[in-house]
Amino acid sequence: MRKALLLLLIVCLPYVWIPSVRADPLIPQPPKYNVTLSDPSGGYQGFYSFSLYRLPLPNASPVKVPVAVNVVFPVVSPNASKNYASIPYNASVLIPRGNYSAAVLKVAVREFGGAQYDRPLYVYANGIPVFWGSTQEINNSSATSDLTLFENMLKGRVNFTVVLPNFLVPKLNITGKYSVNVTLLLYPGSEPKGLPNAFIPLGSKSYGYYQAYLTPKEDLFQDNLTLPEGTFREAMLLYTEGGYLDEFWYANEPATRSVLVLYNGYLADVINPFETIYTGGINLFWWKPMPSINTLSFHNPYVSELTPLLATGNRVNLTLTVTNLGIAEVVTGSPLFSWTIAGVLLLWVNQSNPMISGDLLRVSQLYADSGPIFSQGTQGNYYQEGGRYNLEYAASLRFQHGQEFSTVNQSGSFYAYQTLTSIYEGALLDENFQESSSDTGIYNASLQYQVSYPLSLQYSALGVPESNPQVIPYNVSLVVNGTLSLALNFRSVWTYGSSVISDYVLENLTALGGYAALFKVINKYGSAIEIGLSQNFARTVKQLYAVHLVDGRGQEEIGRVVALSPNSTNTSGYYVQVSVIFRAVPDPPIHRPFLLFRFWVN
Repeated sequence: MRKALLLLLIVCLPYVWIPSVRADPLIPQPPKYNVTLSDPSGGYQGFYSFSLYRLPLPNASPVKVPVAVNVVFPVVSPNASKNYASIPYNASVLIPRGNYSAAVLKVAVREFGGAQYDRPLYVYANGIPVFWGSTQEINNSSATSDLTLFENMLKGRVNFTVVLPNFLVPKLNITGKYSVNVTLLLYPGSEPKGLPNAFIPLGSKSYGYYQAYLTPKEDLFQDNLTLPEGTFREAMLLYTEGGYLDEFWYANEPATRSVLVLYNGYLADVINPFETIYTGGINLFWWKPMPSINTLSFHNPYVSELTPLLATGNRVNLTLTVTNLGIAEVVTGSPLFSWTIAGVLLLWVNQSNPMISGDLLRVSQLYADSGPIFSQGTQGNYYQEGGRYNLEYAASLRFQHGQEFSTVNQSGSFYAYQTLTSIYEGALLDENFQESSSDTGIYNASLQYQVSYPLSLQYSALGVPESNPQVIPYNVSLVVNGTLSLALNFRSVWTYGSSVISDYVLENLTALGGYAALFKVINKYGSAIEIGLSQNFARTVKQLYAVHLVDGRGQEEIGRVVALSPNSTNTSGYYVQVSVIFRAVPDPPIHRPFLLFRFWVN
């Protein structure tokens, strides 16, 4: 019988509680690999992979500013060490003077020269992450990122850093390189109202950019920051990426991860990571040619309000941690779990109006996690875990000229359930969260979010080692079959005075199919090279409804893509259908309710 899920609710002032877990016997589960093709097909003249979501752009010709032109990764330096593949490309770019209504970063990538894995791909501007994505393993891809939020930083000379850690292993025939083009597109027009005018990167600086790297042994990152005098509003944007075994964190045991942000000892924010699936993950043919949601570029950034905590002063001790890393090591017996986090504090500053004092009027902090619960049943082993959180802050901030009243209410829940055997996994994960904030006084603004990330995975895999699995590399015969449903349901409404900006992104993906192949496994966390494919079929469908409105007017996108990887000889696959419709929207689409496309089944 399934063991009932018991949520333990602990109110934390100001501490965060996470349960411990005893060392249960290892839970059987089917193997998962991140796979690269040994002999990828080529010959694509257009873009092989692309993001279905398109940024709504003004009806104007952009000013094009080259950032990187045909830059090949890995970047080889005359003074390169063994980790030369992590060396970024740096460019000092002069931004043309002018007023711009929007700023967009376009990133185009081409893979050539042999087999290669999907690699992380980041772009920083003055140390601030402005593009967060990854590569397609074969052929080429195109993605964009909206940089309008950073327009006050994109002035004068800006130092860009392009990061693509691409490792070559010729003895294993991992010889593929990536050629990258990055272009900044600036659209002339009136600059949007209420943009931040100061920025502080989060993380440790390495090679010219900032990141925090967390593992079970070091699952905390701390930093001491000083805010500029006259800061009257503060928000935070974080990007996250699971690595090693946590590339598949949503299918692990435990399967829940929360990024907890402590600000001067207060639990300021809970970040729910999206279940990003890279182009070699689970079933690599699902993503040939259409990648999963948020794979090439993360296009629904969640900005959390921190303004009430300005009452604690302009010196900030910031702590980041990812839950369940230590528990994952206990449950699995492996330390190979990691998270890369990068972000920025967004600040609104008026140096001529410094803050005199501030009072926290309300503080309520709750974070609860049941911890992993395991049981046995007639169909295998069961795992389940759930949690919830609620954060409320209110503050009065007194400035030399005027007063500000700021409130934040953030809440959410998460739930994971799995059925597991040595060859089968059925996994469900759902994350739901919302935030509402309001600033009134010398500056009036509000921010609202409603977000959910549901995932359903049915996955079977039978792996038979063809050589000693204790000696890496080794060969394994693998038969895989499964289905995946993944959705991104995102709604935000920003107000600056009388101006209202709203975004709806309702994106859904279903994938099905399987293959039989011989692989060479090259490390302990499941990187594998396909060396013989005997069977294959995969079909992926992605559907999208998105609308961007400014004061009730904007653009709507309705899209559908069907991709097919039909057999063992056509490993690149092809598009069966690409349908994208854009149209002007005079009013908010209230006839299309939120979560309309939740778990769209074909």
